[in-house]
Amino acid sequence: MYSLKRKNDHRLQLSRTLKRPGRYKVELYLFTPHETTFSSWRLSESQFYFGSVIHRYGLLGQPSTDRVRKGVDGFSLLSPHYEIMYGSWLFQYKASMDRLRQQLQAADTAIAEPIVRALRLSETFAQRLRRSAPQQAGQQRYFRQMDIYFSWYAEQFLLECMTLKEFDELDTERKEAIKAFLLKEYQLRKARDYVAEFRGTPTRVWNRMSLYKRLLEYPVLLRLNIAELGAGTRKLVKAASTTVIMSLFTYLLFNAKGTSQLSLTLLLGIALIYAIRDLLRDDMISMMTRWLRKGKPRWRIRLLMPYTKKLLAQQLVWLSYRKLGELPRDVAEHSGKWSISEERQVICYKSLLTLDKAALEQNEIQELLSLDCEQLCEMIQAPRNRLFMAADGQSPFVDIEAHDIEKQHDYNLLLVCTDPGQRHSTAQRWRIRLGAKGIVHCESKKLAWPTQEEQEQGRNKGV
Repeated sequence: MYSLKRKNDHRLQLSRTLKRPGRYKVELYLFTPHETTFSSWRLSESQFYFGSVIHRYGLLGQPSTDRVRKGVDGFSLLSPHYEIMYGSWLFQYKASMDRLRQQLQAADTAIAEPIVRALRLSETFAQRLRRSAPQQAGQQRYFRQMDIYFSWYAEQFLLECMTLKEFDELDTERKEAIKAFLLKEYQLRKARDYVAEFRGTPTRVWNRMSLYKRLLEYPVLLRLNIAELGAGTRKLVKAASTTVIMSLFTYLLFNAKGTSQLSLTLLLGIALIYAIRDLLRDDMISMMTRWLRKGKPRWRIRLLMPYTKKLLAQQLVWLSYRKLGELPRDVAEHSGKWSISEERQVICYKSLLTLDKAALEQNEIQELLSLDCEQLCEMIQAPRNRLFMAADGQSPFVDIEAHDIEKQHDYNLLLVCTDPGQRHSTAQRWRIRLGAKGIVHCESKKLAWPTQEEQEQGRNKGV
């Protein structure tokens, strides 16, 4: 199952941990309020994929080569093994903290246990990180960035916990432990000359830490080698269209041999053929290519190990805009009561990941699927409507206030996934409300997805 987290005003991030080799199938359906003009309006399929979908993978845990060399003298001086090892530690720590944040955000969960576990995780990671400092200059720079980012990230998590209403209900001992940890981190920053990194406006500090995060995650993020599929099909369609047009042109020329002279009508006919060719050729080639490749993947991605470029996995990606009637039956029936119009567009994203066994011998892979809604928010036009209300209910006509109405769009997000060795699928659903300035609200919805037995029965009936 995926956990959902809001990253900023426009981005949602789904994450889970992959622990077994095999084929992972993920289908994401975003039900939009837009009609059939959506695809040709302002956002093409390629623009949505490269601008709004970020699907990446990172290493969790210590690589097997590093485990073997752990007891060897001078192991900490090796590079890039040092960056990979410490970067994977940070990746694993953040994944655990994100799961605790999800528990804190759940309405029916007590916050005492997640906060205690978060404090324990932070203290353990601090000891593990600061046990020994490297000697090489490049690794010292990496260590300093990680130490600063960890100190800031742990502080932000605990300060966020302190703003919760239930925090006051914690016992005094736990509150004092949190304050002691924060004070210890503050003193460490002064001792190691980190204080300047925490100064500035909130936006500047946030952007600085975001930069450190990208630098720290670089050694453990799998490299993506993206290749667009269908180039051969497009060339064949282009060659076939040229053959048809030139055959027609040749046929007209041979028929014109019997006449004493080329007529003006024939010349105009030939010119018209070339004009139609130049006018419709690109659109015709694109339409025929899309028809021939319907249902086939659009991109192939090779996932490579950082630094060594070793192939760990291959991924096939589909992306298309469809109508409700074109969706699989289970998806259409469990999409939620989002629209009564069959013309509404559904953004369909599908990923098929084949993960090599060697990639998980000593590692776990964290999958991060991000959905950036900024381009969708830009489609929401600023409203000009206003609602007039009395400022004072007891004197309704003395003072009148005008309230601007914010236009909002509701989306349904349905995620269907199938893990290795399973023939049945599982699903999750969220309701997303977007405004012109970003995500207004996001909530998880209950979903009565068919059980394994019901899916088996459906397949048998289909056979």
